[in-house]
Amino acid sequence: MKCMDKYKVSAADTWLWSVARHEDVEDILDLVAENYESEIDGILTANRPRMAYHLHRGILEQTFEPQKQLITIARDKTTQRLIAWAWLERGKYTVYAPEEMAVAEFLHVALDQTPRTKVTLCAQALLQWIDACERCAIPVLCSTTIREDQQAFIKLHQRMGFKIRGSFAYKRI
Repeated sequence: MKCMDKYKVSAADTWLWSVARHEDVEDILDLVAENYESEIDGILTANRPRMAYHLHRGILEQTFEPQKQLITIARDKTTQRLIAWAWLERGKYTVYAPEEMAVAEFLHVALDQTPRTKVTLCAQALLQWIDACERCAIPVLCSTTIREDQQAFIKLHQRMGFKIRGSFAYKRI
């Protein structure tokens, strides 16, 4: 994965990644509403209070049991605007295999970012997830997408060594 070194978090980045806190929830919900709710239109009904509840619960669990959840955010260093967030949860299993999986719940990047910035932020989130799986000895990482335009996202996973099955990307850790 040497080719992915160019995506590592750097002091030269114009944003800073951190673990999400309760104070970040409203900004996360705003980013979701502005950029991603349209992805579920006609399929599911977005419910802001429900999402807030689950985010707060996840952040609380992450605070006391950091090996169970990883909810991170990226904020612009100058404006403090939230430009990306990601959520990984462990303890998932399929009905046909005994290996534990860490499953990506969300990875959202503000759509007004440049294509290069969007790819870099996504790659950095994926690298964080891989690192979390390695630290916690989670054998499989699974990332999925419901986006209509998913080619670049899936291609990034492939470049990072994931196996692609439909819109699911799996990586053996």
